[in-house]
Amino acid sequence: MRINSPRFGTIEVDEDQVITFPEGLLGFRDFKRYVFHEASGQGIFKWMQCVDLPALGFVVTDPRLFKKDYAVKAAPSQLEGLSLASPEEARVLVIVTIPQDPVKMTANLQGPLVVNAERRLGMQLVLSEEEGTTKYPVLEGLKARGRPEEN
Repeated sequence: MRINSPRFGTIEVDEDQVITFPEGLLGFRDFKRYVFHEASGQGIFKWMQCVDLPALGFVVTDPRLFKKDYAVKAAPSQLEGLSLASPEEARVLVIVTIPQDPVKMTANLQGPLVVNAERRLGMQLVLSEEEGTTKYPVLEGLKARGRPEEN
């Protein structure tokens, strides 16, 4: 399958790489199919590219890279739609916002993406305010972990 992304041009993806978010994402409920890819081939960030609206894409990353104690506290009933055999099967990602000054990039820890890659299903959770923020400073977290800044 080909996706004609305004950002990356034509992207060739295998249909088996498409992850379906049956409920969509917050603010984007009508767009349910996405693929993950790396723009540079390396780094800690990936693009989550919408299949059905190629102009729609999100920068995502594993939150434990900059906040080692990050954990999704979700009731099993919240994750039923993913058909996980065990919680360890879940891949957790967060959406990153990169403003004009990339030093000020933030991650949404309140709205993590939980993916079952085996079944090609995903969902976005909404956690309580006590469990995170929508604007966690990514570079500060990376520095605290001793990781070099990558992109």
